[in-house]
Amino acid sequence: NRTLKRGFHMLFFTIVISIPVYGFFIWGLYEPEEAILFMEKWRYKEQPEFSNMQMKLYKLGNICGIILLTLYIMGVGYNTFF
Repeated sequence: NRTLKRGFHMLFFTIVISIPVYGFFIWGLYEPEEAILFMEKWRYKEQPEFSNMQMKLYKLGNICGIILLTLYIMGVGYNTFF
């Protein structure tokens, strides 16, 4: 019973922490330039230009992040209930 309770707490904590991470990944898919420059704009005098390959790789990284985070949450859920 105590182990199950601990599992629920871990699952809840994982889901709560993953919500902003999912938000950042999704934001990076729709506005990759803004996401890349998040908290970095002060370094540049002019707006930097990014290549198409860089944008594709950044989006691919966000998709991979979403998939890996989903698999992690599924693993935590599996360990909680089984």
